[in-house]
Amino acid sequence: MLSDEILAEQILKGDISAFEEIVNRYKKSVFAVVYRMIGQYQEAEDITQEIFLNVYEKIYQFDKSKKLSPWVHRIAVNTSISALRKKKKIISINFDEAFIGSDSYSGLSITNPQIIMERKELKTEVNNAIMELPESYRIVIILRYQMEFSNQEIAEVIETSRENVEVRIHRARKALRRIILSKCQERGIIHELSRY
Repeated sequence: MLSDEILAEQILKGDISAFEEIVNRYKKSVFAVVYRMIGQYQEAEDITQEIFLNVYEKIYQFDKSKKLSPWVHRIAVNTSISALRKKKKIISINFDEAFIGSDSYSGLSITNPQIIMERKELKTEVNNAIMELPESYRIVIILRYQMEFSNQEIAEVIETSRENVEVRIHRARKALRRIILSKCQERGIIHELSRY
């Protein structure tokens, strides 16, 4: 299997099949980033197509001494942020279970309906709170905890230092906690989060 970087060189030479291979390798992760940033399925599909057009048109700007993955995901992040700014409105959504993961917690199988319901409500609150975060915090939370990128990979995507990513993640978690606690207090609910 050819490396991403070799495929990038072939795309520069006009090889459409090399571009199709790049699309196939990254369409799921790019769509996941966009969907989590934008919050609407159809719009995320449209933006994902726009991102791959940008990848194709800007492939000449790719630095062959680096990895392609962070470059592609950087385009996804920047395009998503631009789309959000055009809308000037943040949409709160519930993510598909497919994007969130299963309902198993710490390897335990939970059968108590009350606990399952409370966990689902908390998951919904967390996802809605993520949509309220400033863009710079939202993207590091999404990449770190939903896409499972390492801090170094996030640093490459957003073009900053790993230390800066760690600081942003710390601040984003604090901001997220404040949003969730505020919403819980508005409804008179005190979650386990208040102890952290």
